Amino acid sequence: MPDIYLHLDGQQKGPYQPDQVRQLMTEGKASADTPAWHEGLSDWSTVAAVLPAIPTPGGPPVFRAPVPPPAPALVKQGMSGWVIAAIVTAVLFVLAIPCIAILAGIALGPITNGIKKAKENMSMQQARQIDIAMFAYAQDHNGAYPTGATSTEVFQKLIDEKYITNPAIFYLAMPGKTKATSNHLTAENVCYDVTAGVTSDSPDGLPVVFSTGYIVTYIPGTDATRDPDGKIPFPGMALAYKDSRALFWKGIPEGPRVVPSTFNPGSKTYQQLKP
Repeated sequence: MPDIYLHLDGQQKGPYQPDQVRQLMTEGKASADTPAWHEGLSDWSTVAAVLPAIPTPGGPPVFRAPVPPPAPALVKQGMSGWVIAAIVTAVLFVLAIPCIAILAGIALGPITNGIKKAKENMSMQQARQIDIAMFAYAQDHNGAYPTGATSTEVFQKLIDEKYITNPAIFYLAMPGKTKATSNHLTAENVCYDVTAGVTSDSPDGLPVVFSTGYIVTYIPGTDATRDPDGKIPFPGMALAYKDSRALFWKGIPEGPRVVPSTFNPGSKTYQQLKP
């Protein structure tokens, strides 16, 4: 089977052999939904699709890769081994030059697009997980969401009270940011903004968590605008709403419309907190 590449922790990693992928799944470092790609695919897929489950009698499904056919014989009778090796090496070298260029042109586009989509999907899923953790916090605190002067302070409460166990969930690969190496967050570890003033009875259409780099006004039917001082990992915004819906808005000139026209803030005041 071709070498397998995975998208883990916001980065492309690999190549892996199937057994190595299964080992990563056993260790909990990869899952069936982890983005995966190998040569021959036009776009990124998932581990579950790349390593299809094959039922085995008397036990759970196991993952097996197809066995490649045996290589054709290259030895021509009457020729010595070193002569054959020299001829084959020379031919492969000559043929490899144009082939490498062609393969690079064919593979670069799908790989680049696949990585971009995987990053967008990962940022969206992280926003949803943070949103769900904040909702769980509210359920245990009489409907009050975690508060703070910055999104870093808000997220630190989720870590301190064990609603989030992996601080890397707040990180996206972008300039000026680094992944947390401990359970103590700094602004450099946080790539998401959070809405202050959220309560359990806030409207479902309220954007609660979103990737940084934009400005949200919370006015019904308005567009988010690029933050002139902010940096974004890719054009667009990953966000999660009060009702745990998660979306990724593609970058457009005027910015994504994250506050629906039906949103009714009532008498409440909401404020965007930055890292």
